[in-house]
Amino acid sequence: MLKGNIRRRVLIPLTLTFLMLTMAFFYISYRIRMNEYVATLQNRYERVQNLLKNLIESRADTMSTAITFISDQKRFQRAMLGSDWEALRHHAIVTLEKALIHQEVSHVYFYDRNFTKIVRVYQPEKRAAGPARFIKQQAMQSGEPFSGLELGSGGTFSLRTIHPWKVDGQLIGYIELGQEIGAVLQELKTISEIDYVVSYDKRHLERDLWEAGMKKVGRHADWGLLADKVIADQSLSLPSGMAAKLFTEPAVHKKTGLRLDVNGRIYSARSFPLYDVTQQHVGDFVTLKDSTEESRAFRTFLAEVGLFSLLVSGGLFCFAYRVLGNVDRQLSENRQQLNEEFAKQARTNRQLESEIAERKSAEERLLELNEHLEQRVQERTSELNSLNAALEGAYKDLQAQQATIVQQDKMACIGQLAASVAHDINNPIGFVTGNLEVLRNYWAKMISFLEVQEEAFVASAPESLRTAIEEKRRKLKISHLVKEFDAVVAESLEGTERVKRIVLNLKGFSRLGEPEARSIDIHDCLESTLGIVWNELRYKADIRKNYGLVPKLYCYPQQLNQVFMNLLINASQAIEQWGEISITTWADDESLFVAIGDTGCGIAEEYRARVFEPFFTTKQVGVGTGLGLHIAHEIIQRHHGEIVVKNAVPAGTVFTIRLPLHGVELGVAHA
Repeated sequence: MLKGNIRRRVLIPLTLTFLMLTMAFFYISYRIRMNEYVATLQNRYERVQNLLKNLIESRADTMSTAITFISDQKRFQRAMLGSDWEALRHHAIVTLEKALIHQEVSHVYFYDRNFTKIVRVYQPEKRAAGPARFIKQQAMQSGEPFSGLELGSGGTFSLRTIHPWKVDGQLIGYIELGQEIGAVLQELKTISEIDYVVSYDKRHLERDLWEAGMKKVGRHADWGLLADKVIADQSLSLPSGMAAKLFTEPAVHKKTGLRLDVNGRIYSARSFPLYDVTQQHVGDFVTLKDSTEESRAFRTFLAEVGLFSLLVSGGLFCFAYRVLGNVDRQLSENRQQLNEEFAKQARTNRQLESEIAERKSAEERLLELNEHLEQRVQERTSELNSLNAALEGAYKDLQAQQATIVQQDKMACIGQLAASVAHDINNPIGFVTGNLEVLRNYWAKMISFLEVQEEAFVASAPESLRTAIEEKRRKLKISHLVKEFDAVVAESLEGTERVKRIVLNLKGFSRLGEPEARSIDIHDCLESTLGIVWNELRYKADIRKNYGLVPKLYCYPQQLNQVFMNLLINASQAIEQWGEISITTWADDESLFVAIGDTGCGIAEEYRARVFEPFFTTKQVGVGTGLGLHIAHEIIQRHHGEIVVKNAVPAGTVFTIRLPLHGVELGVAHA
């Protein structure tokens, strides 16, 4: 009876405690994964918006360059000044077919100084004046080039660029290029591998024009599907009810997004507004990301966490059950021994002295047994506490190691992608460069042949024929073409050389996981990393380099590239508007030093001692994971070096790295 009572009294609360701990562990794991999912969705959402903005700006810059090229051509200027509209249209068609067709330009207009449309290159029969658009008004009022997105009443959301056309400082007209945003969206889908659905507000559209335009491009037009919007474009075929749900469910505007089941595939949807050049809300853009595999992996993770928790709790329960069984058995044996002693004392009652001696002996044995029992209980309790502490430490180490492995896998994937892109670019650039060199040699031979031919022609041709040929040569500007051809080829070769340097940086950065250490110039590592993260730094800070005379370093260069990249990106994120990032190198007899500083917000004194801890970060949710500096610290330690941080004067932060010149040779392990 006592045995059952002890086990029941101890195991029932212990079981409840195990259940509560299992539920807490399961819930915390679930919340961690959900936070990671929301952060990933938010990062993807921001990247798509930034990519769309960059694509629009790139397209606008390309069209501005094309307009500048057209306006500088003498043949266009002569046609415009001479009011020869047919010649102007012919020259424009030839130029566009050669240079702009691959940019998917949808319309080209020429206007006079009063902004009256005089030439429409595409569909020239439509000479009617368009509406007084905001971009036209801005270009006319400011006299400067102007670009932006405008939504037409027929549902055409176009990127337009208008430049005033000036010759010798005098305004002779205006040139406009434009293209539909659909081409930009297709490029966005190709780059990001994310589907989309686009809607426009009905208040900006005319139903007849919109339905006719949708029919012309072969899209389904359903004006009545939504109360105040129309679905204008979608890269993923969705049922009408599901497409309408994207613009009526509030969840599509939240961080967690809206989840849709489309033909057995799970999609995560997030929406952001579309604005025209006047910053007027004209519609919405919904991103659709196939997250089927992520959802399946998430469910598998929850199952694994639950199973692991149950196994751990079951093991602890069995252990406690066995320990309590041993305690109960020992107590029963002690009670039995006491009973035997009492019986012996009753039988020897007549022998008082012997009875007293026996009682004393029994009491001594009982005390000894009690002392041993307490000692055993304390030993078991101590073992349980040690086991719990070991499990907690192992769990923390597992989290840190898992985070480090995930970050290294990400860097490896980035390296593989960079290597693939570099390889794919290097081949076409190689034969383009070779063809340009061959073309330059052929052109030199052609010029030599033409000079000999011209000398023979001048010596033997009649005067009238020579005059006619010379006049034709002057009109066609043959002499100018001959001079300019070498310059054009040289500029093209210079461009291919720049592409080669970019590819070389990508290939150098992508050699992750090198099997052996090697001797390198630390400045080459810094320059390679700067080339990779330049797009992140160029809009935030000036780069100041203070390179000293340093010897070559024997190390694992790609691991140091990862350290430099993490420090440079952190420096950029610490600068709110515009600042300066400095890179300083020097060396002494035993070590090489690299200092990377910024003029950002700095690090508070209470946080400085924790910056290298895993998962510690002062950044907002979705900006950092708290692993970059931890991984950098581990890499420097593997090189037998050290990294320290201090605040700069008057503002900012400086990270100083010390690397032994022969650290790897002394036994650093390759990670």
